[in-house]
Amino acid sequence: MEQSVFISLIAGILEVEPQTVSMTDVLEDIDWDSLSNISFIADIDSEANVTVNADDLSNATTVADLFALVNGADQAK
Repeated sequence: MEQSVFISLIAGILEVEPQTVSMTDVLEDIDWDSLSNISFIADIDSEANVTVNADDLSNATTVADLFALVNGADQAK
């Protein structure tokens, strides 16, 4: 998944403009919560046909970590 598409997906989950989301953002600082995790899992599955492991997701601390999960899962297919 391209980074710009990924940022737009994250922005949609957070209901913010894409230009306000950065790969270096700390999830806790951008109000990422358990509902965001659920939305992320569902959106990534439907948009990119990628299944993200919930345990791995719980270890993510930045937007870049989320991106790595998606790209790692995609490459593992």
